[in-house]
Amino acid sequence: MQLEIRTEGVDFVVSRAPAPKNDNDGRQKADRETGKPLHVTELVAMDQTGAEVIKVTTAGDPKVAKRQLVTVVKLVATPWNIDGRGGVAFRADAITPVPTTPTGPAKAGAAAAGA
Repeated sequence: MQLEIRTEGVDFVVSRAPAPKNDNDGRQKADRETGKPLHVTELVAMDQTGAEVIKVTTAGDPKVAKRQLVTVVKLVATPWNIDGRGGVAFRADAITPVPTTPTGPAKAGAAAAGA
């Protein structure tokens, strides 16, 4: 069973840059549908109740860096249980940088002048 997670009101920050998702033999895994290589990105998910660290798998290499604010597209959680151990695997269609707005001295000065 897969559960889609609503991400409105959640801020995501990259805590570890994307890395290849490898099998037990050290070979990089690939997406079954697209054939794209899988990558895992560690994120801190923060909302009004606190924060949690999650590892999110994507097909393709997200172009994001450590400490960058990002958007997670179509985040899905899949509970798993193997040999008495269990957890939740997270997968997303994409992880993209949040656009930044330029804040240069001219803008800051204009705001101060208008005050």
